[in-house]
Amino acid sequence: MEEFLSLPSCFPRQYHLVETSVTWTEAQSYCRQHYTDLATVSSEEDVTKLNDTVGRHHSWIGLYYDINSWRWSLQNKSYYGEGEAEFRIWFSGEPNNYRSYENCVIMDPDGLWFDTPCFSERPFVCYNGENKTSGEFIKKKKK
Repeated sequence: MEEFLSLPSCFPRQYHLVETSVTWTEAQSYCRQHYTDLATVSSEEDVTKLNDTVGRHHSWIGLYYDINSWRWSLQNKSYYGEGEAEFRIWFSGEPNNYRSYENCVIMDPDGLWFDTPCFSERPFVCYNGENKTSGEFIKKKKK
């Protein structure tokens, strides 16, 4: 069963919280199969919108560490405005890459980001790029 939370249509992105806990790679695959990709966060406005959607969960977003830099899973350069692909809102002291294997990112209920091992299991947030003008957020219930 789905619970729909509507927000004004002035919000340009549509996000979907999936409360089933999976690894980052499994979350990415699910989002790419059913939506567009894992959530991309490019501004304080996005963080504010996602806070209500994420609720009490520490959820995967689409940021990951790729060799020498942090990158978004959604790599389509035309998606991002100037500086948006570089937006970061880390918790103090993050990213710390503890034990050299924290290469994926979760967002906490306050909108702050933590690097964490990609193999840990978390709920996740998908982005639907098919309708950028919709202000609808969808919260999926656990199966």
